[in-house]
Amino acid sequence: MQSTPLAEDFESHRRYLTAVAYRMLGSHADADDAVQEAWLRVAKATPDADDLRAWLTRVVSRICLDQLRSRTRRRESPLEQIPDAERAPDHDDPVARAESADRVGYALMLVLEQLSPDERLAYVLHDVFGLSFDEVAPLVERTAPAARKLASRARDRVRGAAPADPQQAATREQRRRVVDAFLAAARDGDFAGLLALLHPDVEFRQDLGADGVRILRGAEKVASSAAAYHRYAKGFDFEIVELGEGFAVVAIEGGMPVSLLFVTSEGDTIVAMETREIG
Repeated sequence: MQSTPLAEDFESHRRYLTAVAYRMLGSHADADDAVQEAWLRVAKATPDADDLRAWLTRVVSRICLDQLRSRTRRRESPLEQIPDAERAPDHDDPVARAESADRVGYALMLVLEQLSPDERLAYVLHDVFGLSFDEVAPLVERTAPAARKLASRARDRVRGAAPADPQQAATREQRRRVVDAFLAAARDGDFAGLLALLHPDVEFRQDLGADGVRILRGAEKVASSAAAYHRYAKGFDFEIVELGEGFAVVAIEGGMPVSLLFVTSEGDTIVAMETREIG
């Protein structure tokens, strides 16, 4: 990047723009690409704005929205594409320390992945970065009241609002109770409690990173593995988040998410579980 006043101004906003793009896209690589694309567009234009950061935010947001709208293929599994973990702030950098106040939890990033592109943009720009709905509206090609409704729907998902349909709400509550019970039993190493929750033919697929996938089948094998886990889980925090049509457990170590466990249940019984390492 050639050193010019515009390039220097852009660089002064790069960290902020990357944070916006990451929360929009959930991928550090995609966020970096979006910000670079923004620079290529800006370099060919002459910004005519009193607030350069706001102008650049609109440019990056449009690029991210186009990317989100292009992700049209239905995912076969809720774990098919999960967001990257947020980069830890550099605590030796005072600017990074100040901007770390805008960090969001990994559970929220998982919820954002489930929103429509327009809902995600409206929520991220308004609720996370404080843009007004008058600023958001042109980006989603809607009126300000319509943009407000997009953010409101997104906020309901983020807050875990119950479905309006009573049967769906009851099913959701039952699935959550099963995950709560499994996590409690696993934490205590309660083999009998785990066995009572698992279907006899349950399948547990464990992501081992570079070592591939380990598959356990059968309630006793899966219960034994889960019961043994409590010996290694000290120092971890766990957060449950709704994901797809079920629930997942985020394991957090030292403030950073390290793995995700997705639980599939039928009635009061777990029929499948799958883990993913979080990069």
